[in-house]
Amino acid sequence: MPSETPVDPSQDDFEYESPFARLMSMRHHPTVDGMGLASMTIKDEHRQLAGVVQGGIIVALADYAFHLACRPYVRPGQIAVTVELKTNFLAPAVEGELTATARVVSSGRRIIVCDVDVVGDEETLIARSL
Repeated sequence: MPSETPVDPSQDDFEYESPFARLMSMRHHPTVDGMGLASMTIKDEHRQLAGVVQGGIIVALADYAFHLACRPYVRPGQIAVTVELKTNFLAPAVEGELTATARVVSSGRRIIVCDVDVVGDEETLIARSL
């Protein structure tokens, strides 16, 4: 069961990178407890035929930020998995950087709920997930 309060008081010094995040060239950044911050540089391989970033790439970045936000609430020896994820796409992403900022909204005994904003260059809101 997750802890209702952060187990690890500091995320600033953690070393964590998932194999999938590495494959997708996603980067994690230190934050305060209850937040997760991940970013990636858009590459040609991330675009669909219309020239915009494929939605699954954006959702994957949001999910990685969710995981980073939940990490301090998960006790040693436990894992966190996504049980539900809804994303609204608000603007196309074409080039530059994407940054996902996740926030823990609620942390109970078994479920942690987060929301995340994915922004592009110049802070354009690209997607919002819950």
